[in-house]
Amino acid sequence: MRILFSFGTAVGLIAAFLTGCTPDKGSASLGPLPAASFSIAPVSGVTNTFAATAGTTGVFSWYWDAGDGAGLQRGAALDTLYYGKKGNYRVTLTVLGHGGYDTVSQVVQVAQDDTGVSVIQGGSLSSASDWTVLNTGGTQTTFSFTAQGMNMSNTGNSNGAVYQAVQVKAGVKYTFSANVQGSGASNSWVEFYIGATAPTQGSDYGDGKYYSLNTWAGCGGSSFSGNIATLSCSGSGASNGQVSFSQTGTMYVLIKAGSSGGTLGAGGITVTGIRLSAPSH
Repeated sequence: MRILFSFGTAVGLIAAFLTGCTPDKGSASLGPLPAASFSIAPVSGVTNTFAATAGTTGVFSWYWDAGDGAGLQRGAALDTLYYGKKGNYRVTLTVLGHGGYDTVSQVVQVAQDDTGVSVIQGGSLSSASDWTVLNTGGTQTTFSFTAQGMNMSNTGNSNGAVYQAVQVKAGVKYTFSANVQGSGASNSWVEFYIGATAPTQGSDYGDGKYYSLNTWAGCGGSSFSGNIATLSCSGSGASNGQVSFSQTGTMYVLIKAGSSGGTLGAGGITVTGIRLSAPSH
């Protein structure tokens, strides 16, 4: 759609775009009508990011609507669009020229969610090289790093943990996830912490419990398999796994498991695929 307008209405037209209003038609042309057109293509090596290139003939302003709910945003003839979630998004370009404005749109397909970049090293838990075993005092839970992940087991009362230091940034929305699997425990816990306090050998740990299987709280007592952020029934973490921090610096990711008057179950409990991911964009 192309509309003519007088030079005196140009400022009002731009303001109308930014506020979502529809400008009035003008009566005089101060130049040729602009023609909105653009191409869009994935940016090589960058997750879920697209380069949008607009035509420039007869145009002095470009406004992009990425179709992600953010609305119309002033940009440039060459702009980049990022999408965190898979789906189909209608990208709309509105251009302003001396003779009026024009708008055009097309759909961009995003094939997958952006799972982000994890700050945790050795997230498969198949090797002990990135993790430190913590003795929390008393009988130690057994931690075995295998090709299937880290298996935690005991034959009675025990406690213990593994941990590593990670670097986080303030205000970034991280996503925490870990796959846990077991046949069912009794009088037991499997807890996931992200704390600012450095673990100390011989001392228990209690800073920043986000997610937990806890048989007294009602989960982990029967067979389970899935993401701890969904299975958890204890801890301060949200069910969608979203985590953010007030300060930039070092945090400690810690997995603690044990029993009191029970066991971690036949075959123990296995953890793999642990991630604390920030958007890659």
